[in-house]
Amino acid sequence: MKKYIVSMLFLTLSVSLASCGRENNAQGIDTLSGIDSVYHTSMESEPDMSNAEEKAIEKTAEGGGPDSGKEEGESVEEEEVLLSDKLLKAGDTMQVLYPTNEGTLSQGLEITLHEAKMFASPEEAELDRAQMEKSTENYDVSGEPEWCDINEGKVLVCDMTVKNVNEDSDGEQHISEIMVAYADPETRKVTIVSCAPAYLSASSSKAGASDYYHYQVSKGESKDIRVAWLIQEGYEAKNLYLCVTYDVRDMKERQYFTMNGQE
Repeated sequence: MKKYIVSMLFLTLSVSLASCGRENNAQGIDTLSGIDSVYHTSMESEPDMSNAEEKAIEKTAEGGGPDSGKEEGESVEEEEVLLSDKLLKAGDTMQVLYPTNEGTLSQGLEITLHEAKMFASPEEAELDRAQMEKSTENYDVSGEPEWCDINEGKVLVCDMTVKNVNEDSDGEQHISEIMVAYADPETRKVTIVSCAPAYLSASSSKAGASDYYHYQVSKGESKDIRVAWLIQEGYEAKNLYLCVTYDVRDMKERQYFTMNGQE
């Protein structure tokens, strides 16, 4: 049920990276099940959500989302997201914002990217395969979900520092808040590649467990983490970006870490 609610949050807040639909032959998500499937596929039970995620859901349920004026039963149009000019690079810091019950935005996390680099294999990235997911469900350039195997995909490794600045947070974080996205170099249309990494150094559990994507950063504290995503053929590092899975900013104000020149 929680995964379904989180999926609905993507739409009602208009903060997910919009899919373009299979009929347009564009890369992205085109169904709720598609959004839902990027969560950990080996889960035997539903993951607990952070307070920030629960607050965002509560705000949506109270009618605080931008589509709250729609009549019941009226379809919600997905937002077509274009790459903003708010491009960050290694050394910069991104703010993760959450909606509050008062209709304002509060800062939950600060993410400072130190380095991002693409590798041909886990060995080249100096990662232990035994501590990684064997495959992750990504999206290909035509918008179709597909499994990306550890033996086939490239490995995008990002070293970052995550600071918890949310006064109401219990310290429980979920790495799927951060995702790898693709921006078409001609249209600047932004779509999802993956929010399910193959490796999380700060995991509260171990690869294959239902809570593998959980990690702990106490209020006011910071943690250095290494995250690695499997990236299938068809994507170039210069067209990939690191961003927030559900960004509540106006589209023109959304922030993206560029991977350009990191391959």
